[in-house]
Amino acid sequence: MSWLWWGAALFAGVVDWLAVARRVRWLEYIFKPLTMILVIIGAGVQIVQDGGSWYQGFFLAAFSLSLAGDVFLMLPDERWFIPGLGSFLVAQLCFIAGLNPCWPAPASAWLLLLIVPLTSGVLRRVWVALAESGQQALRGPVLVYGAVLSLTLFSGWASWWRADWTLQACLAASAGATLFYVSDLMLAWDRFVRRSHVLHVAVIVTYHLAQILLAAVIALT
Repeated sequence: MSWLWWGAALFAGVVDWLAVARRVRWLEYIFKPLTMILVIIGAGVQIVQDGGSWYQGFFLAAFSLSLAGDVFLMLPDERWFIPGLGSFLVAQLCFIAGLNPCWPAPASAWLLLLIVPLTSGVLRRVWVALAESGQQALRGPVLVYGAVLSLTLFSGWASWWRADWTLQACLAASAGATLFYVSDLMLAWDRFVRRSHVLHVAVIVTYHLAQILLAAVIALT
């Protein structure tokens, strides 16, 4: 039953992608939050069906916080950016908890040698852009968010070292975490470094696919 809800979420997401691509704002205001609402319902159905577990609860919290973040970031007033960023920051912490029902295997630590330099390179450029635009106050929050986002990516890929996870679960976790990571880095670049409509569309596509894949982890573990 949960897969039907997530299929509906994918359909709503596609409508939202088209709305963003064609700049139809009223459709975007409907289908962007609707996509996450459907993801949340599907996750809730799956958790009830499975009898619930503490790590599944973290996924549900992450999706709910993501919905709140979506609403904040859709508002035209820039004062809502920090609440939106804060919502997604806590959502990332919940994803990290959900993806780590136990400590990551020490053998997966080498992944950080790839992730940290990549994140640092992008954030360095964003850091400069924030200074040039007089938004120095955002540098700290953006830096903290980037660090936590990197841990989400690490957690997704570290699932490959979990002997009790299925191949499908590892694929969903690593792909979902990667798409979320890519989406947020593109969002930072589009918002602070250089505006691009193509990038704006790519952000929402990768974001929704990430959320649906991470929701699938609940059913596959």
